[in-house]
Amino acid sequence: MSHSFLSPPLAVRRALILLWLISAPVLCLIYLKIEPSPDQAQFDYMGWLATQGYPFYAGSFDMNWPGAMLLHETAVRLFGPVLWAWHLTDFLLMQLATLAAALFLWRSGFRLAPFVALVLYPPVYVTAGGWMAGQRDIVAMGLLIIACCAMLAPMRRELPAMILAGVLVGCAVLIRPTYLSVLAGLMILEAVPRAWVAQPRRHGVLARIAAPAAGFALVILATVLWALAVGNLDDWHQQSVQFTAQVYYDKPPMDLIQTIVVLFTRWWHWMTLCGGIGLALWILRDRGLRYPLLLVIGLGLAILMSYFVQRKGFGYHIAGFLPLLVMLTAVALDQGFARMRGARSPGVRKLIGAAAIAMTALVVLGIGAKVAKDSRLLSDIRQNGISPIIGSYDIPAADQVKMVEIIRNESTPEDRVLQYGTSYQVPYLAQRLPPHRFITPAIELMTPDFTLYAPWMAEIRAGLQEHPPKFVLIGAKAITRTEAGILAPAEAQAPVLTELLSYVGNGYEMRMQGEFGILFERVSQ
Repeated sequence: MSHSFLSPPLAVRRALILLWLISAPVLCLIYLKIEPSPDQAQFDYMGWLATQGYPFYAGSFDMNWPGAMLLHETAVRLFGPVLWAWHLTDFLLMQLATLAAALFLWRSGFRLAPFVALVLYPPVYVTAGGWMAGQRDIVAMGLLIIACCAMLAPMRRELPAMILAGVLVGCAVLIRPTYLSVLAGLMILEAVPRAWVAQPRRHGVLARIAAPAAGFALVILATVLWALAVGNLDDWHQQSVQFTAQVYYDKPPMDLIQTIVVLFTRWWHWMTLCGGIGLALWILRDRGLRYPLLLVIGLGLAILMSYFVQRKGFGYHIAGFLPLLVMLTAVALDQGFARMRGARSPGVRKLIGAAAIAMTALVVLGIGAKVAKDSRLLSDIRQNGISPIIGSYDIPAADQVKMVEIIRNESTPEDRVLQYGTSYQVPYLAQRLPPHRFITPAIELMTPDFTLYAPWMAEIRAGLQEHPPKFVLIGAKAITRTEAGILAPAEAQAPVLTELLSYVGNGYEMRMQGEFGILFERVSQ
């Protein structure tokens, strides 16, 4: 049976490309209207601080590796300190990953799946939720998909493409270091006999193993040299290695298995079903596990390994499965219609066609419902432009607007603002520096037996004394009132907050109070 007979009509592929182009600006506007998560707001703030001469780690505390922070800093430098800066940057990155996923499927021998993935992934991504889209794991997976696409480059561009793949894996590791397993997987696949994976190569095994390793090493070397030039390599080690190993890596806050079950059976149920069918049909088409499918399976295993190594149970830690499920769903539709066209029996053709149409309807209804639900955000454009609809996290919209206005109008750029909690968007939008670098309440996890407890606490006290903040915002979740009406930390172990409450007890008064917490203002020098 000829390949052209099994290929989808050219008109179908052109229609899908047109749909992708038409939907892109609409989906982009929807994504811009979604409020950044607290994690994203924190990296926005850190990115802005970096533009003011306060580099990551040395000027702002966090345990993560610098990849995501550098991306957020890039967004701030491109678009300014606005709430939509990261989502616009991330949308462009996502579209690059979408193109790479489509090219990956094309290089894998599919002729309809690339165009289905092109249309399907952007709406799936945009409607994934504020704690999925734009978070570190799914952003890193986009880079890894581009890397895997490079591994399927034509043989005439083999080694440069493999070096590029290593560079992209290095960038993904800088975002989520647990994805180092992908580099090992790529090197193992290049080391096995070619007959096992049916992927011919021009160069020898040593050159093929060395190429991605060299690209990866270039990224790591460049990052280390950058850190040495900035002077924050030791600070990175203290926060990302010592603090994480001794303090942060603790009992999972959520059930690891339950999170997986809920996501795959409730949130992603239709994609899980279609993706499972796509995986089975891909194996049947290839009569086994060939190189491209092994790359997809390897990415899935890397996601699971990363998820269990992190030991947190957060759903966004397995968000990398979303692009993989979209690709496998696209394969299911591709192979379903291809088998329908290739069936010799009219009865079999009708049966397969009905199944393919049913899957298509499921995909259209599944993503259509999600887009329709989020499209309501577009009605706010006339009133507020592309600024996100705020108020989803920690602080009501009206309070946030009022607070930012107070800080900007009643302080100078030289005045400091201290935010304790997760409302990072307030000092970010107000464009005010903190009195010290410990801007995240994760610092409260340390106890006196931690190696750096004493010097860090001393640094916090010194920062408050040397740069007394004009305003102090304390989130409602962090504080409580005793029977005597005195403010106290909600948690028993909160040395930084205890220090802060003692500090604002002299020379500060409440300027605003509400369900978000309390905004204090300094009234004496």
